[in-house]
Amino acid sequence: MNDLTLHCGAQKVLLSDLSKVPLPEETRTYKPVSHFDLVANTTSMGDMFLQNQGYELESQNYALGRKGKHMFFNLNYKKLTTTGQDTTGLTIGGRNSYDKSTTIGIAVGMRVFICDNLAFSGDQVTYLRKHTGNVYEDLEVILMRTMKNADTEFKRMEYESKGMKNISLTDNEAYRKLGVLFGNDILTPRQLPVVKKEWKKPQHEAFKERNMWSFYNACTEALKSSPPKDILTRHTKLHKMLCGRGGTGLVASA
Repeated sequence: MNDLTLHCGAQKVLLSDLSKVPLPEETRTYKPVSHFDLVANTTSMGDMFLQNQGYELESQNYALGRKGKHMFFNLNYKKLTTTGQDTTGLTIGGRNSYDKSTTIGIAVGMRVFICDNLAFSGDQVTYLRKHTGNVYEDLEVILMRTMKNADTEFKRMEYESKGMKNISLTDNEAYRKLGVLFGNDILTPRQLPVVKKEWKKPQHEAFKERNMWSFYNACTEALKSSPPKDILTRHTKLHKMLCGRGGTGLVASA
């Protein structure tokens, strides 16, 4: 299962390929972080904290862009249950760069299995760090905090998804929200028709109900075409706006 939407020359790679990209030279003001080290440390922290909370690593994806200067990854975990009927799982997403164009980013998200869409809330667990100073020491703290909060964050997003299912939407209400999301640079002009199509004729039976959850997933489907470096930011903005924490609080005004 590939959660990374690859375009603009980015390519899916193996974990071992990450270590083959030459690390830039360190300067007084710039301390590069190895692509491989970032993923390895994130996975190690996940094994330490998430497995103890009942999660198991189900899949992992890595991609390189701009001749290896940009790296994106996600680690997908599934909650171990007795019913086997869960439709969502937990995702740790991250990014790194070797050309100073983006900060290091780590976020906890929720993955909807039936459509392979992602939801990144990030109110508490999205972290961005510049490549400076004690970056490795800071990352260790960031990763530890992320994993310790991951289960709580996931449960909160599950609670919010249930709340969205209880908010009915008419077509016109959905279209008005599209305008707000476009005006706030969360959706691009090319993504608007994707949301409308997914809203009018959902690919999956689970999203045929006319509610905020269906609209939300139509938006996350469209966000798959976002540039990889913007994925975390746009997902977190979408979640905040549709769940009423910050932005315009669309849930409250539905």
